[in-house]
Amino acid sequence: MSILEDQINNNLLSNAYIFEGINENENLSKAYDFAEKIFLKNGIKIENELNPDLLVIDKNLDIIDINTIRDLIKNIYLKPINDKVKIYIIHHSQNMNKIASNALLKTLEDLKNYNIIIFTTTNKDLLLSTIRSRCQIIRISAEEEKSNIDLVKLSMIISEVYKKNIAVFYENRGFFQNKDEKYDIIDAFLYIFKNIIYKKYHGDDSDCEEFSYNIRDLCQLNFDQLEEIVNFLSDTSLQVKNNVNFDLAIEEIIFNIYNKGR
Repeated sequence: MSILEDQINNNLLSNAYIFEGINENENLSKAYDFAEKIFLKNGIKIENELNPDLLVIDKNLDIIDINTIRDLIKNIYLKPINDKVKIYIIHHSQNMNKIASNALLKTLEDLKNYNIIIFTTTNKDLLLSTIRSRCQIIRISAEEEKSNIDLVKLSMIISEVYKKNIAVFYENRGFFQNKDEKYDIIDAFLYIFKNIIYKKYHGDDSDCEEFSYNIRDLCQLNFDQLEEIVNFLSDTSLQVKNNVNFDLAIEEIIFNIYNKGR
C-alpha cells in the first residue's frame, strides 16, 4: 500500500481506484483502511461505521442494479458534511450490471476534487473497459491474499488437462464439489491464468512461486489463447452468479482448456 500512502502524504490522490485481489474480504479491508487514512490526513477521526461521508455499497453476491447506482449518483452531487472529502466503496463491483455500469460512466468523468470512488473486485476484467480506463488499478499482492482454494492442486489439475490427461480431472471431481466455494473456485481459475499471462509478459513468477512448476507448460499458450480462456472464465463467473449449473460450468472450463492442449 506504499504507493497509496505516498499519494495521501503528497496530496496526489486520484478520484477513482480499483482494488483487485482474489480475496474479497481482504479487498474490502484494504479499501476501508485506505479511506480511514484519507480521512485522518484531512483531520477527520470519525470511525468508518459512523462516518456520514463514507458510503459503502455491499450487496454481497447480488447484482448491483441501476437503482442502487442512481442513489449513489444522487449522493455524489451532495457536498461532504466535513467540507473536505467524500469516499464511496463499491464492493463486489464486478456484480454491477451493464445498465448500472453505463450509468456510472458519466459521473466518473465529472467527479469533484473531494469525491473518491473505490471499486473492489476479484477480477478487474469483469468491469467495463471504459470504467477501468478512468481508474487507478491497485493489485492486492499475493502475499496478502488468502484464498480458500488449494492453488497448487488446482494448477496441477489444469496442467494435466492441458497435457491431455483428462483422467486427472475425473479423479479429482471431489475437489470441485463444495458448492459453498464455487465463486472462490472460479476466481482461483482466473487468478492462475492471470499469473500465467504475467509470467509470459515479465518472466516473473514471484506471485505464483507455490504453483509455478505446474503452470510452466501452460506458458506455451499464446496470448490470444490465454485471453480467450480468461474471457471464457469471466463469462462463466457471471453465469454461475445467475444460477447456471456449477458442475456443468466446471466441465465446460475444463474442456475449454483441454481443447487448447498440446
